[in-house]
Amino acid sequence: MLLPPVPAEADIVAGLLVLLRVSSMVLFLPVLGHQLVPTQAKIGMISILTLLMFPMVRGTLPEMDMSPLLLGLMAGQELLIGGMIALLAQLMFGAIQMAGQVMSYQMGMAIANVFDPSTSAQIAIVGQIAVVLAMLLWLAVGAHHAMILSLADSFTLFPMGHAWSIHGWDTLNAAAANLFSLSIRLSAPILLLMMLTYAALGLLSRAVPQIQIFFVSFPLTISLGLIVFALSLPAFISLIGDNFKTFATQIPLFLHALAGG
Repeated sequence: MLLPPVPAEADIVAGLLVLLRVSSMVLFLPVLGHQLVPTQAKIGMISILTLLMFPMVRGTLPEMDMSPLLLGLMAGQELLIGGMIALLAQLMFGAIQMAGQVMSYQMGMAIANVFDPSTSAQIAIVGQIAVVLAMLLWLAVGAHHAMILSLADSFTLFPMGHAWSIHGWDTLNAAAANLFSLSIRLSAPILLLMMLTYAALGLLSRAVPQIQIFFVSFPLTISLGLIVFALSLPAFISLIGDNFKTFATQIPLFLHALAGG
């Protein structure tokens, strides 16, 4: 009876490192790594991606002394790289959720929260709508395909065992800074409307003190906010879609900078 050949030690180590990078990215990736996605589906996706990407990196691991300390450092590095690739996408969803929170607070719906199973926390209703809409756009524009292709390219742009460069953190800082600017741009129509509405209500309360502005403002701000949010949905969708499409270029630039290129 012929037995299958025993894999070499370098192949086993390379396969485990590939598994760590793939699993770290898939588990932290938006939509695909969502808590509502079954664990069996995540395990199957990680296994398939690992089997597909292992032949690409087989034999590329540099020759070095495979001590337990070095293997532990390389394993931690692979986990961090996969997590940072997913972090670039999570920052985008964080900006969308922040914009929804700001819009809800400005409309007077700060108390009207719902439970978000992905973060196990309370989130504003408008924020939940924005996040669900962003998830649908994520799939519609094929951003998940771009993330998987970027993961495959990451083994070429940043090989296993490669030294880190400080320039890669500049890309993460820029992505974190874009979180705040994107959230302001998404919530700008509501912010402008509420500023004008509250100014008008303030002038009205001074001109007609008999009007109970506190009771008038709640239905007025909520109704106006929802109408403007509905009217601004095309621009909202276009802005989010354009930012999702940048992943195909943003992640390779990040890996190239992280590798010191």
